[in-house]
Amino acid sequence: MNRSGRFFLVLACLLMAGGNYALSQDIGGSRPSSQRNVVDSLKKEVAFLTSDALKGRGAGSQGEKEAAAHVYDFMQSIGAMMLSPRDGDDFGIANPVTGDTLKSRNIIGILPGYDPNLAGEFILLGTQLDGPGYESLTVNGEHRERILPGAYSNASGTAILMQVARMIAENKFMFRRPVIIAFFGAGNFSQAGSWYFLNRSFADKDKIRFMVEVNSIGRDSGPNTFQAFIGLADKEILKDIFTVAERPFSLSVKIADTEPLHGDFRNFYSEDIPFTFFTTGDSPIRGTIHDTPNMLDYVQMGQAVEFVYTYALTLSCKDTFDKKAAEEAGTEDSYDRIYSQLEVDRRASFFKGDERTFLKDWVYHYVKYPESAIASHTEGTEVAEFVVDKNGKVKDIKITTSLSDDIDKEVLKVIKASPKWTPAQLNGRKVPVRISIAIEFKLAQGTKVGFNK
Repeated sequence: MNRSGRFFLVLACLLMAGGNYALSQDIGGSRPSSQRNVVDSLKKEVAFLTSDALKGRGAGSQGEKEAAAHVYDFMQSIGAMMLSPRDGDDFGIANPVTGDTLKSRNIIGILPGYDPNLAGEFILLGTQLDGPGYESLTVNGEHRERILPGAYSNASGTAILMQVARMIAENKFMFRRPVIIAFFGAGNFSQAGSWYFLNRSFADKDKIRFMVEVNSIGRDSGPNTFQAFIGLADKEILKDIFTVAERPFSLSVKIADTEPLHGDFRNFYSEDIPFTFFTTGDSPIRGTIHDTPNMLDYVQMGQAVEFVYTYALTLSCKDTFDKKAAEEAGTEDSYDRIYSQLEVDRRASFFKGDERTFLKDWVYHYVKYPESAIASHTEGTEVAEFVVDKNGKVKDIKITTSLSDDIDKEVLKVIKASPKWTPAQLNGRKVPVRISIAIEFKLAQGTKVGFNK
C-alpha cells in the first residue's frame, strides 16, 4: 500500500475513534448556533454593555472606550481583519453643552468574500456603539451620578451585530462580496462616528454598494414591531427584504413610511449609498434609567439576528447593484438566468438533502488528500463553485479559493462526478442555481501518523 493509501486508512480509523486527524466540513446554509445559544449570547453581551462599570457608554467616556475594546476583541476572535486599533479609530467632537472636546471612536472590521471579481465591492453592516451615558444630579447638596444603562439604546443593536458578524465569519465562503462590520461611536452626537468614517477615515467609500443599520431592536409590543426604513421607495430593495421575510420561520417585517429614529444611515444616504435601517422604533423607556436589560425581548432579537444575516447574504450575492444593468437583465427571460439558492422557492437538493448532504455523503466520502499536499503540509479551506442546471446536472465547476494545484484537481474531479441533483424551482418552473461549498483540508498537529513510508 502506498503512502497516500495508508494515510487514508489511518485517517478513517482516527475519525471513527475520535482522533485528531480531520478532513472536516464547513457547510453553507448551516446555522452555527441554536436559537437558545444566540439568545444566551445576546443576554451576555447586553449585560456587559449595560453594566454599571461602563456608566452608560457615553460618547467619549471611559465606558465607551472599554466597550470598544470588548467589541474589538470579539471581532478579532472570529477572524475579522481589523481596520481600527483596539482603542478604536478615534476622533474628536465638541460637547455642545460644555464646549469640551470629547474623543470618541469607531471599531471597524472586514470579513472577506470568496469572489475575487467582487473583492472591491463592500456591503457594510453598522450600528451605534455609544449609549446615553449618565446624568449628574445634586441631591440634598450631594453630587450623584444616575446611570442610563442604554439596553435598548443601543446595547441591543451592538449585541445583534456581533452575533450577525459571528454567523458571517462561520459561513464566510457563502458571501461573494466582503462585508464591513462597523460599530460607530458618537451616535448621540449627530452620528459623528459614521460621518468621520465616510469623510476622514475610509478611503474607498465609493466602493460601498449598500449599508445596513441595526439600532434599538428588542421591543415587541404596540407600535414596536420589527420594521425596515429604506428612504425613497426602491423596488429592488423591497424585493430583497420581502425575499428574506418570506422564508420559513422568518421574522415578519413592516416597511416604515417615515424615519423611525435618527441613525447612521443618514450619512450614507447623503453619499448616495442605498441603505436599509432595521429597528423596532422609539419607546418611552429608550435612553432613560428604565432602559435596562430585562426590558428587552431577546427572542425577537435572536430572530432579528437571523433576518439581518440572511439579508446581508442576499446583498452580498447579488449580481449587480447597477440599476441600469439590472433593468437590462430584466428584459431577458428571467428564468434563463442563474439564481442563487436564496432566490428560489425550492432549493436544489442532493438526495433530498442540501449542500450539507452533498459535502457529507459525496465530497468528504470520495475526496482524497493529495500526497503532494500531505508532504508539503498544505492545509486550509478550498472553496468551489458550480451550477446545478434545470436538469439537475452539475456543470461550470470552478475553484474560487485554491490551496494547491493537486487539491484543485482532486476537488474538481469529485464534484464533476456528482450524481444528478433535484433542480431548483421558481414559481413552479425548474431554474439553474449557483452553489458554493467549502472543503476543509486539515492535518493533525504533533503527530507523524500517516506520513511514514
